[in-house]
Amino acid sequence: MEEGLRLTYRAGRSELSLATREVKTTDGGLTCTLAVDMGGKAGSTEATCAADGVRTGVGGLEGTLLSASGMDVEVVSAEGVVVPPAATMVPGGTWKNSLSVKLRPPGTAQLPGGMRPVLSSTFDKEATVVGEEEVTVSAGTFKALKVRNITTARAGRSDAMSRSLESYIWFAPGVGIVKVATGDSTDLELIKVERPTPPPPTKKEKKQPGTRKR
Repeated sequence: MEEGLRLTYRAGRSELSLATREVKTTDGGLTCTLAVDMGGKAGSTEATCAADGVRTGVGGLEGTLLSASGMDVEVVSAEGVVVPPAATMVPGGTWKNSLSVKLRPPGTAQLPGGMRPVLSSTFDKEATVVGEEEVTVSAGTFKALKVRNITTARAGRSDAMSRSLESYIWFAPGVGIVKVATGDSTDLELIKVERPTPPPPTKKEKKQPGTRKR
């Protein structure tokens, strides 16, 4: 987590940006506000980084995208970590997470009779680190970890209407997600990395010139 870091992605025909703000050190690790903006629709959530990995209040990438979709999102439950600790992020490492949400159209939506139906969905994800791979995106070339995901989406918690999807995510150390792909389609591609400019050194920090001998 880096104060002021902003990652901008191409997501289909839209742009998605993730920015970390208000990074604080706690007894358990780090916390920050993760600001999300997609097509001018903004949202935010709390993220924590502790010994067991990274968690967000919206349950990972799926919840993050939903929070910026314009829908009213209520997180019913979020289990597991978004990104596990470094010891698991090695070839062959595996982890699982789950997210259950209730979705409603925004209050400004023009629906017949002013109805705002509630849709309940659950996303179960199993992730496996495939290995290291060099990946090139619009933001540059990165040495990244390639992760295979199997995500099962269900209506509520019933298996009667479920669908599983295979996708891949590339994580670059010191940056984060640089690419997400489903089959031959790129769903998310990093196009810009912005870091805050460090302040100029103070007079005390400036290197003093040496004394020239005569």
